[in-house]
Amino acid sequence: MIKATKALRPIESDLVSTLEGAVAQRGVTQRIALEARSRNIKRILFVGMGGSWASSVPVVLQLQLSKLPVPTYNLNAAEFNALYSDTVGPNDLVIAASHSGGTPETVQAAETVKARGALLVSVAIDAENGLSAPADFSLVYGSNRSITSAKYTLLSELAYSLREANEDVAGIAEARASLEAMPKATLVATEAYEDHLAEIARAYASADNLYVLASGNLSGLAYLLSVCYLVEMQWKKSTHFATGDFFHGPFELAQKDQPYILFAGEDRTRDHADRAKRFLDTHNPNYRVLDVKDLQLPGVDPAQRSALQHIPMASITMRLADHFEAVSGHDLDFRQYMHKVAY
Repeated sequence: MIKATKALRPIESDLVSTLEGAVAQRGVTQRIALEARSRNIKRILFVGMGGSWASSVPVVLQLQLSKLPVPTYNLNAAEFNALYSDTVGPNDLVIAASHSGGTPETVQAAETVKARGALLVSVAIDAENGLSAPADFSLVYGSNRSITSAKYTLLSELAYSLREANEDVAGIAEARASLEAMPKATLVATEAYEDHLAEIARAYASADNLYVLASGNLSGLAYLLSVCYLVEMQWKKSTHFATGDFFHGPFELAQKDQPYILFAGEDRTRDHADRAKRFLDTHNPNYRVLDVKDLQLPGVDPAQRSALQHIPMASITMRLADHFEAVSGHDLDFRQYMHKVAY
């Protein structure tokens, strides 16, 4: 283990207000859903790059498992432009996300689908950017720190509204009541996890390679932690695997004290995490768990925890990146290539 070399950032002061602001956009999501129904939407496409792509993973899963009578997909914006854009038309709902609203691939996708008559929704920090310009509706969160948990909250509201407009209302009132409690609950859960996150960062800040496992609606967070926070922001070697796929090849790397971070949810994929833990305990016990069962979530209905678990866990994942920064001394905001050179 190594000691911290940089002052630890405080937990973002706008966390609760940002998530409350996301919940407050329910009226916008309901208007989107009613417009989608009036247009007889036949397909829903979420489009983004990097963390914005990952931010759509839980909502896509929720809609795929709902009674919504249309298919839902999550597409990388660059691949969308190359492979799918010419299939889009007036019966498509496209939700395009980019934190800055300026990601070139996502802006291109938005402009293309708007020209082809699709119903377009932008998701970004604000509504004054290249992504929101062609959009029919904009969902915004206004924070440079409380990003993924805010996107998750906005898209949860959108999912509830789409289901509601299509008369799939079972459990929505209860889910929304818990979503309203989630902003303050997320802060409580994040604060309570501080010591555990600090220990993970001390243990793994100098690791040569760090693998991340997750399943279900936490899968996007495995991508986010590995690709965005560890690779991009900490310049560490890392990759991520679906926990269920761990036993179909990747577990061969569980050797020589290889470190792992394992997300464990409370949903129906919990058995995948428990199976991975049992294997690692026997063959490579150098792992740490981010476990939803450990979270304090006051005001959240126990029956709704699994459906909303990605929201507080997103805040905790970002907070883990803060702890890595403090121990490694490598600033999360420093880039060598991104926005620095032509690419």
